[in-house]
Amino acid sequence: MTSAQRPSSTPSSPTPTATSVPGAAGDPTTVEGTTEVLPSVVQKVTAFSAREIPGVVALGGSTSRAVGAVRQTLTGNTENTAGVRVELAEQKAHIGLDVEIEYGVGARELVRALRRHVPKAVEEIAGVTVVELNIVITDVHLPGADVDADADPVAPPGATI
Repeated sequence: MTSAQRPSSTPSSPTPTATSVPGAAGDPTTVEGTTEVLPSVVQKVTAFSAREIPGVVALGGSTSRAVGAVRQTLTGNTENTAGVRVELAEQKAHIGLDVEIEYGVGARELVRALRRHVPKAVEEIAGVTVVELNIVITDVHLPGADVDADADPVAPPGATI
């Protein structure tokens, strides 16, 4: 084998290629500025992600749900965030969440699922870190509670003298 055919003992370095990295110095697509996430955004993400957990029937207590229904009727806004309170400072959120749970669902497991899912969704979607999530179970939805309240109840038999 001649020296021209012999493999080189030093590996050849790859040829550098020009690539544009977003945010790199000199990148014309980079624009400086600030970003602010409002508490209402965190509130919406929290409400939606909490409703994704099986066993969560509704958010808020019965009074806040009634107020939300009236607001929806008056404004047509279907984004009900009743039962979600957000305090936001420096992209860190303290969240209060009131939930009604379904009868038969274990409260501890449901709360664990909320504590895993809600902060992850808020961070991924809103870019805000949840540092505290306080959960209040406001009610238990019982089986058969969806029966129409306007229906005539079965009248008890009349008393005879």
